[in-house]
Amino acid sequence: MTDPQRRRFLLGLAVGGAATVAGPIAMWRWTGGHGHRMGSSATPDLQLLAPEARFVQPLRLPGAEGLLAEIELKQPLQLIAQATTQALFPGAPTQLWAYATQVNARAVINPLLRARRGDTIEVGLDNRLAEATTIHWHGLSIDEANDGSGLHPVEAGTQRRYRLRIDNRAGLYWYHAHPHGRTGVQLQRGLAGLLLIEDAEELALRQRLGMRWGERDLPLMIADKQVGADNAIVYKDGADDWIGNRVLVNWTPEPYLEVIPAWYRFRLANVANARMLRAAFIQGERALTMQLIGTDGGLLERAWPVEDVFLAPAQRIDVLVDFSALKPGERVMLRSLDFVAMENEDESGAFLPDPMADHPGAAAMGEPLDLMEVRVIECATDKRPPAHLPDLSAISSIGPLPDTTDWPVRALRLRMDEEGRWFINDWNFHLSGHEPAFSIRRGSREVWEIRNSMTSMPHPIHLHGFQFRILSRAISPPDIRGRQVAAGGLNPQDLGWSDTVVVWPGEVVRLAIDFAQPFSGTQRYMLHCHNLEHEDMGMMLTFGVTD
Repeated sequence: MTDPQRRRFLLGLAVGGAATVAGPIAMWRWTGGHGHRMGSSATPDLQLLAPEARFVQPLRLPGAEGLLAEIELKQPLQLIAQATTQALFPGAPTQLWAYATQVNARAVINPLLRARRGDTIEVGLDNRLAEATTIHWHGLSIDEANDGSGLHPVEAGTQRRYRLRIDNRAGLYWYHAHPHGRTGVQLQRGLAGLLLIEDAEELALRQRLGMRWGERDLPLMIADKQVGADNAIVYKDGADDWIGNRVLVNWTPEPYLEVIPAWYRFRLANVANARMLRAAFIQGERALTMQLIGTDGGLLERAWPVEDVFLAPAQRIDVLVDFSALKPGERVMLRSLDFVAMENEDESGAFLPDPMADHPGAAAMGEPLDLMEVRVIECATDKRPPAHLPDLSAISSIGPLPDTTDWPVRALRLRMDEEGRWFINDWNFHLSGHEPAFSIRRGSREVWEIRNSMTSMPHPIHLHGFQFRILSRAISPPDIRGRQVAAGGLNPQDLGWSDTVVVWPGEVVRLAIDFAQPFSGTQRYMLHCHNLEHEDMGMMLTFGVTD
């Protein structure tokens, strides 16, 4: 059942200034590399700061120890799911649930894992929590046993080993807990990390760009948490669309990043439970043009200039941003711009209790939100990087969309029933259970047509086990139609390989999926909304791939 305090009243465009997640004192109005090293540090009490003193914590970057430490998966790794405490904020430490390990006597928490395409990796999970959990390898094309879905829970006090071959293209993927009915609370409490996959095509581009990983090529792992006065992460079981009052980028609240006047590459990953972002780099009153070069499944064929990008929970983007024309001392804000939330579930929300009561200090969905400040500094070396990029008109080989004329079409509808339960067609996982809703012959190819009801909300739909190409969008809202750059209503973000796609209210999205795989027997996978509270409420189905 859904929380009766739904945020249905968030219809229409948020306007004017808005409170950021730091609390009521942190108000704003619309106004106007070299030297990077891996590491981390503590965080000041942002609730005690004046507005002009915000963004005083250096962005945490992948290092040798602690949160977001970097590990190359060249040998088997053992991760322990456990409760731990971290000094994210001043005062009392914050309890997290995390994947922990030891590397060369250094404590590592939720590491950024690195692997090469073609590698076989082994990661063990020792569950020392008081409940079942898993490691789901989000976006990877793997077998059911290693997928890490709730079909194979690792019970409290037990262990499991994941052994899988990396067959995906290079890109930023991630891993997270995925137990049935408990995914939302486990991610909110911290069970998530990044997975960077590399291949020859990616390494060649990196050399052409001249941007070293960890210096001018950086991950930005974005999440929001509801944090109480005692620095505890707060979560309400049975809630809907859990959003937070503090934003963490790479586990850093209110971070800043120092950059030299040069091009930078950012790999953004939205690992929030439910919050949609409309990401942009704002300098004064203008948006810096980003070059979108990659999405969920790696590089696009060419770079696309964009001013902002919708980034739903579970989605990733790869962008280049030009700071070369800025002078030392100038600042840029990574901001989620305002947008129409389109939470159209029904028309009775105005008569319900305030749905934001569970989220004191949080910006409502669709309201603008500052994420990270970028500060331009002097170049630390005599040799300044080039102010111009190499030719980005052919950076990867993806190939055209397939001719799906003879492919069977599978119709899927996203809807809510009169009791407030989310469904995919007539399937709700709490009612339908583990048995596959349908089966697909291995090696076959299908078009999945996903239609979202108008009395609905944006749903980021995630497919396990397979990536897909987006064929078309129809009946899209104006802000999505206005981004079209290709036939079929496609925007730049639709032009690569994806594992998660946003379907807006009233919209129809068609996907091309090839079910070829090197496995045998029946392999079961999940299709679900990656708004984690929707998933936990049953907006998920199991399907089978058979011989």
